[in-house]
Amino acid sequence: MQPARPCTCGGQVAAQRILEGIPNRYRNASLENFWEWWKLQHSREKLAAALTSAYQLLEHAETRATLPVDLRSKLDLILHKCGPKPLPDGEIGWRDLKPAQEPQGYRSLFNWAKNDRDPSDFWWIDGPPGSGRSTLAAAILKAWCEYSGKPGLFVSVRAFSLELKDIYYDSRSFRNTDFLGERDRMAPLLKAPCLVLDDFDRLDADIRVVRALAQLLDHRYSEELPTLITAGRWAEALAGTDKETYPLLRLEDSSLLRRLASSKRVVLRPTLLRLMESVNG
Repeated sequence: MQPARPCTCGGQVAAQRILEGIPNRYRNASLENFWEWWKLQHSREKLAAALTSAYQLLEHAETRATLPVDLRSKLDLILHKCGPKPLPDGEIGWRDLKPAQEPQGYRSLFNWAKNDRDPSDFWWIDGPPGSGRSTLAAAILKAWCEYSGKPGLFVSVRAFSLELKDIYYDSRSFRNTDFLGERDRMAPLLKAPCLVLDDFDRLDADIRVVRALAQLLDHRYSEELPTLITAGRWAEALAGTDKETYPLLRLEDSSLLRRLASSKRVVLRPTLLRLMESVNG
């Protein structure tokens, strides 16, 4: 008389299966490990100083009035969540730095992977080199597989582009010893219950590769299959580049570009620091 729920052992088996697609560097990735690493990259001292600056900025009516309403509301919310507290020396302390320290959009992505909340067709994780994009994507994929009991797939866009070019040029490389066709290569990506496309902005410029990836994204959108995309820049920023730098623009497919731009975004930069950069900018 109870609702059916995924078996926990099924989730563990599904998570184990995706390890074959995840590069060795990221196989031990987990949300717990990622967060511990993230805290080391963005120290408590720096976040506490930024919180105090934001608090002082909003405390005075003159400086508060200079901020856009949307930015002011976001800063107010973070300060409220972090909980300012007076210290004996007259300074301001903070009960919890995590709301300020988390990357923008991280909580929504975490809730989706762990609890199936805040679903999205596309998740877009962007940040500079070394910011943890691939590590976070691998950790999220593993967490989603454990929760859902379904398998997932982790794919390097650059490596997959080369595999497709091998097919088009009928070459027998070390990755295509059996002369597999495009359909054979695309099938696992088309049907994967959850897919990570790592380093999407390193897509090859060959128009046949571009069309194949666009078809993949269209199919997954139509079938409502979640796709996580990592890139060095945000989708809207990529759309402002030339067609050689961002090959997907060569298709002039406004619908696909609009879907990518409406992805749920995760920015690998502490939320408060990004907001304070807007203030200083």
